Amino acid sequence: MSDGLLGDEQLTGEVVGTYLSDERTGFGVIELLLESGDGVRCVGPLAGVREGDTLRVAGRWTRHPRHGPTFDAVLYEQIVPSTVAGLASYLDGERFAAVSEQARVRVLTTFGAGTARVLDHEPHRLRTEAGLGPEDAAELERAWAAARSLAELVRLVEPVGWPREVVANVHARFGADAVGLARTAPYVLLEAERARFAQVDALARHLGTEATDPARLAAGAHAAVTAARRRDGHQHLERAECIAATAALLGVDRILAADGLERACAAGTLATDELAGAPIVSTPQALETEADLAADLARLATADQPRLVQQAQEPELHDELTAGQRAAVGTALGAPVSVLTGGPGTGKTRTVEEVVLAAERAGATVALCAPTGRAAKRLEELVGRPASTIHRLLEARPDGEGGFSLRYGAHERLPFDLVVADEVSMCDTWLAGSLVSAVDDGAHLLLVGDPDQLPSVGPGDVLRDIVTADVLPVTQLTEIHRQAADSRIVALAREILAGAVGPLRGVDGDVFLAEEPDRARIVPRVVQAVAERIPAHLGVATDQVQVLAPVYRGAVGVNALNDGLKAALNPARGRPAVGGFHVGDRVLQTRNDPELDVANGDIGVVVDLDARRGELRVGFPRGEVVVDARRVRNLAPAWAVTVHKSQGGEWPVVVLVVDPSHRGMLWRNLVYTAVTRARDALIVVGRSELLRTAARQDRPRDRRTGLATRLRSAVTTLS
Repeated sequence: MSDGLLGDEQLTGEVVGTYLSDERTGFGVIELLLESGDGVRCVGPLAGVREGDTLRVAGRWTRHPRHGPTFDAVLYEQIVPSTVAGLASYLDGERFAAVSEQARVRVLTTFGAGTARVLDHEPHRLRTEAGLGPEDAAELERAWAAARSLAELVRLVEPVGWPREVVANVHARFGADAVGLARTAPYVLLEAERARFAQVDALARHLGTEATDPARLAAGAHAAVTAARRRDGHQHLERAECIAATAALLGVDRILAADGLERACAAGTLATDELAGAPIVSTPQALETEADLAADLARLATADQPRLVQQAQEPELHDELTAGQRAAVGTALGAPVSVLTGGPGTGKTRTVEEVVLAAERAGATVALCAPTGRAAKRLEELVGRPASTIHRLLEARPDGEGGFSLRYGAHERLPFDLVVADEVSMCDTWLAGSLVSAVDDGAHLLLVGDPDQLPSVGPGDVLRDIVTADVLPVTQLTEIHRQAADSRIVALAREILAGAVGPLRGVDGDVFLAEEPDRARIVPRVVQAVAERIPAHLGVATDQVQVLAPVYRGAVGVNALNDGLKAALNPARGRPAVGGFHVGDRVLQTRNDPELDVANGDIGVVVDLDARRGELRVGFPRGEVVVDARRVRNLAPAWAVTVHKSQGGEWPVVVLVVDPSHRGMLWRNLVYTAVTRARDALIVVGRSELLRTAARQDRPRDRRTGLATRLRSAVTTLS
């Protein structure tokens, strides 16, 4: 191990248990049996180890709140046995399962105790002397190198301070090739999910890459575009913006930045296009996805024989519907593609229900969907019909590379006459494009949402762009229904959109203000409100209360709020735990799981434990799911979530925390989204004037997108 790690404590022992092994991130939890006979719980980049391995682990001792003393590993080194018997046992392990038994025996017979030296320094002898075939020799070399490569990678990146999770993720992506790539083509490492340009660039420069190296310039241009997509939700950058961003990222002049852009385009990692007469730059996939979405919307909108036109002429509608709702029903049945928008209390869901009833009376098949499981469950409850996530509707399956393969799309269309998609403001360009491409010619698509809410987390601004394009029928509901007319929540939402929030009082109908200028007292007040005051005064159980904050970090961010709430509310302290989870723990799903219909952002509750099997039963909006406790590192306690994560949900009571430390996120669409998550009561904790300030901050709707322009052009071309 490197000198820089010798300050860390080192343990040596045999792996006698593997409790968690996340091959995607490299994170693992193991039990190490030391020579003293003591068992030690170790956590860290240990996903590659197997029971029976002998390891030397470097790291430091920590204390886990539930499991006690835990060794937090920085890296491990595989200790290869030096005897023939030990090598035979080692090569018989799971890591070498793809190597035939005959080949392993032949290697040990030929080289004996010198097998390790041959594999490390003279692997060609596996073929020339041991007589292994090409496949067995290559697999044996690969598995042997992988067992040793993580420690070598950590030593390589230690001088530039890579975070452990990045090291593990790069190793999981490239395995034994990671070190070689770092030395010869370092920017290829950016293909790893968690690797960021600043980290890879620091390593490359440390290893001798010049500031003006062509590979660095091209990688910097690509990184500038991908950062704008990931951070700001842009679909593209204008060419001049891209050059300026590249120059700033690399610390070079614009001439070199422009050269980097040209090189990235020549390599195919970036592509250029022209939009409204201006040159733009993005990834080829992003440009293609946006163009395909526009083309598919135009395809549906210009269909010759929409299937429900006859029903649009004389729909049987309930007398309680407003004129706007009636018009929306007629449009949804008469137009192949239409949009329904409106704020809280305007009856969007009631309108959807009437559209579905009319379609069913006509014998049409209907599918209801939404971007997340939480939003789909809410739609299902309100409309009284089954609903699913968009991923589930399209029968998505993980493709093994961080994405999805879809059963339904242009190659096989959905077997429905009407598809209703709710909460479309949450759809990024890829998800919207995947859905629209799967809708059959002549079928009807109804897009429902509120464009004044936050845009999608991923790139694009789909709903707002479709409305802006002004080539598809859009019905905006504005009339507040009687049951919502007296709601201060609804009135406050409308005031926020208007940019002028009226006076806020301590108790104002269904809005309650807990003014708290002292930041140190905010978390305790939120905990008291959720644990005591809300159940006592509003008669609402704690699991019906959702705490929202704009950010994760800081003294009053989501993380701090969850720490305080968990300490007070965990109903299972002292009861058995499995994998660190107790019954009653609320957890947040951070990856889509189409097979279980659980989507990124869904919140569930641990309802049962099976310690013998190591399993949890988690209740999600779509129902209960049994998960292996070793594979749920992606679940985290979530009494509080960010406003972004709350989209698509509605709770009886919402507690919104606003503090000057959140000022960088307090924009009109964010606080509007937060306020409209509350159904019966909204409690604002913090500084109330920040709501008024946020309402005046109509964040420039400057996401660089081309969907509106492309949609106008596509519809005009096909009309």
